[in-house]
This record gives sequence, structure tokens and C-alpha cells, in this order.
Amino acid sequence: NLITDNEVLAKTARTASLRHSPGHWSLRPVLAEFADVTQGINCSILKISRQNNKVADKLAKMARQASISISCFFSCNALSHNLHCPVRDALANLQWGNFALISVTC
Repeated sequence: NLITDNEVLAKTARTASLRHSPGHWSLRPVLAEFADVTQGINCSILKISRQNNKVADKLAKMARQASISISCFFSCNALSHNLHCPVRDALANLQWGNFALISVTC
């Protein structure tokens, strides 16, 4: 599923045809990749308001600007995890490859 606050992207992706509704030129690479990845599967495109997308937008901007060596910001709010957090322990043992984990809240 694609969740976006970009109305043009949502409308164009819903048409499922870049030939008949190519959208804005700057969105074509994103739309082409989305069409390629979702070909043959049932998915939906959801438009959400920018207000509801502020946290995701901030994290996406951080991800685009981050180098792979960035350390993850981790916060645990579970009172039962006062000595150690099993979520943090589990994430520490995962191999992330080309991805960098930026923020986790437990």
C-alpha cells in the first residue's frame, strides 16, 4: 500500500496507467517504480492530510539526509523495561543491509 500526502501522486497512482495519466514530470520516476513493484498484486493508494503525515515526513527527510553510519535514536516508554528493553535487544541483532534505522519508540 502507498500512503501519501501528495494529492497528484495519489490520483495518478490510482489510474495505474502512466501513458494515459502521467502526472507531473517530477513524479514519473516514483510512479514508474510504484507501478513496477506493485504489478500483479492488489494494493491501494491512500491520501492522508499533511497534518497527519508530519512525523513520517520528518523521518523521511532525516532518512534522505542521513549517512548509513547514523546512530539510531531509540526511546523506550515501557515502565517494565527499566533495566533493558527486549525490543532494543532484538533490533541490535538485525542486519539492516543498505537501510539505516533512524528512530524507534517502544
